[in-house]
Formats: sequence, C-alpha cells, structure tokens
Amino acid sequence: MITNAGGAVGPIIRLMTCSSCGSATLGSRPGVFAALSRAAAKSAAARLRSLGVLREKSDWPARAAACERCPLRVISRGLSYCGSPFLENVRRDPVMHGFGCPTIAKAKDPREHCPLNARHQPADASGGGCNCKWCAV
Repeated sequence: MITNAGGAVGPIIRLMTCSSCGSATLGSRPGVFAALSRAAAKSAAARLRSLGVLREKSDWPARAAACERCPLRVISRGLSYCGSPFLENVRRDPVMHGFGCPTIAKAKDPREHCPLNARHQPADASGGGCNCKWCAV
C-alpha cells in the first residue's frame, strides 16, 4: 500500500502495456478487442472439435499438409502456426503475417480458408467461389 499526496491509502497500480498492440487499456486500439474475441471463439471451437462436439472438415489432413509447405508457416514452442502466434501480433494482415492460429486446428475447421492462393498471392473469395489453396485442392 502507498499513501498519495491527499493522505489516502491505496494499492500500487502499474500500467502494463500489451506486448502485441502497445495499449495499456483493453479496447483502446480499434479492432483489437474484436480480434481477441474472434480468436477466443475460434479457440473454443477448436477445443469442442477436439472433444468431438463439433464436426471436422473431412479432408483436413490435405489442408494441413498444404499448411506445412507454406512460406507463412512458423513453428513456435513445438507447434506449427499460420504465421506468428496470434498474441504476438494481434493487428495483422493475414496475407502478410498469416492468421496466427495453429495450422492443424485451422485445417480442421470447415469454415476456415487459407489467406493465399496456389501462387502465394492473396486469395479471392468474391463471386461465390474461393481460389485459396484449400479450395483449389
């Protein structure tokens, strides 16, 4: 406890900044809270998928194999990621930095798509179709 100039006693409060976005207040950077919320939802869905509650994409091994050959792939703490792990860089461009999710969990999710096409250019999902690496297989 510390006594301030007015004589009141209170806890010592240190401002700690986020290592990925530099903010000291959650939600002070546009889009960060939304990105963290999406990541939490994806993590929960991956956990439910591993427990057999949610369905997996039937061809996920082929999708995961494509991830293992991708130039965006990063290995961190013995786990393969689509780019650097999400919490290391919350504000990211998926084409440049990847999504930040574990590649196996991402490959098992039927709603996910790769950010790149077969030529390692930004994938295009407009016009009702998708030309990402996974959809082209």
